[in-house]
Amino acid sequence: MRRAQRLLSAAVVLCDALLMVASLAVVCRLWLFWRPQLDRVVQITPLDLLGPNDWMPPAAALIVAWIVTLGWLGYYSPAKSFSTIRSVQLLTRAAWVMLLIVVVAQFLLYQRLFSRALIIGFLSLSTLSLGVWRWAVLRLFSGVDIGLPIERVAVIGVGEDALLMSQRLAREGRAAFRLVGFLRPAALEDQRVDEEQVIGRLKDLRAVVNAYALDTVVIASRTVERAEAMELTTRCSQMGLRVLQVPFTWGIVSPRLDLAELGQLQLINISRLSYTSFAQAWKRGFDLVAVIVGGLAISPILLLTTLLIRLESPGPVLYTSSRVGRGGRVFPFYKFRSMVVDADQLKDALRERNESDGALFKIKDDPRVTRIGRFIRKYSIDEFPQFLNVLRGDMNLVGPRPLPVEDLKRVESDPEIAYWFELRHQVPPGITGLWQVKGRSDLGFQEMVQLDIFYVQSWSVWLDLKILLLTLPAVLKGRGAR
Repeated sequence: MRRAQRLLSAAVVLCDALLMVASLAVVCRLWLFWRPQLDRVVQITPLDLLGPNDWMPPAAALIVAWIVTLGWLGYYSPAKSFSTIRSVQLLTRAAWVMLLIVVVAQFLLYQRLFSRALIIGFLSLSTLSLGVWRWAVLRLFSGVDIGLPIERVAVIGVGEDALLMSQRLAREGRAAFRLVGFLRPAALEDQRVDEEQVIGRLKDLRAVVNAYALDTVVIASRTVERAEAMELTTRCSQMGLRVLQVPFTWGIVSPRLDLAELGQLQLINISRLSYTSFAQAWKRGFDLVAVIVGGLAISPILLLTTLLIRLESPGPVLYTSSRVGRGGRVFPFYKFRSMVVDADQLKDALRERNESDGALFKIKDDPRVTRIGRFIRKYSIDEFPQFLNVLRGDMNLVGPRPLPVEDLKRVESDPEIAYWFELRHQVPPGITGLWQVKGRSDLGFQEMVQLDIFYVQSWSVWLDLKILLLTLPAVLKGRGAR
């Protein structure tokens, strides 16, 4: 099914690109029709967009950016390929993002590639045409087997809720998915489904997935507790499965409410966040630009800090330690040195003064910190060398803070926070994150755990931008710095 999904997505992208070309050509022609005085200066026909001319590079860039934006927002995700409502929402959101991109691009390039009226017209017409095209395809082929990839679905539960869910799926009569069977949860419940339809136990999920080639599981049992569902999303994410939830009264597993459609059924998508290639490329590109521009802007601060550290105490300007990054990979972590040179050797002697309520090591009035070090720590100036980590690809601007290797050993030995440990290392660490904007070192260990889980499960570009905007006032206040 995966190969068929990729082929289907490629076909959809190609059709959308052709619609975008047609929309741009129509808008250009209408623009010249309403402004005939420009016709002698700018000659363009729909065919001009398909041949070499001055319009070709910006037009191609505009269409490619439009497709990339749609892909980045998940418009071409197989999980959303059959959702009309979701498609319209994503198209509208993408149009606003594209408008922002064009405005920023024209500002940075110091030239107007297209007029504002033409851009707004193109985005409006292409959004309308793409939406109508998606709706028409879904209406035309609804319930018809045209060789589209079939989503193989298993329902978790054997009780009344699972039976009702299977009956609703049966009434759909769509060729886009197929109910394979039921998975028996760990807790007992009154069985209402036929035993022959039970394909296995939830604890044997990996074997069942391999045996029946499942693509999606739907939680339809009230015996599945919140913590168990969170652990289930991790296991399913590793196997590439989508996890949906019937909206029970016991609450939503993920802090991000993401509606999903299975046929015409409205469910809740609690699948673990996966960083798509579009999202990774955007995040990496943004980080590189921000670090280069920001590094040049703060270069006087970097030079002054280097000089002050040199004058106050002997030793290197930069402090390098081993931290754990994405996938458990260890990397060199850079900071301005804010402590005495032998600070690591003194750490064991100060262990009993640890004020953190968890596995991490924190001291409020650390005697190892120098006078300059206390100042640069208060305003997070000591973190600036981590721009080098971003350039190296070890870190992002925003993400969970990387753990020291020695703290990691204590974390791994605690089974109660194993889920947090596994989850936070699914994404690259960051220079700033929710820890920094929500209290820094004043936070308790459990609060840090919950913030990391929230960030990974709720990640979006908008959340990253919000954290970046909140970082500056949090740093200037200097509260929670140690």
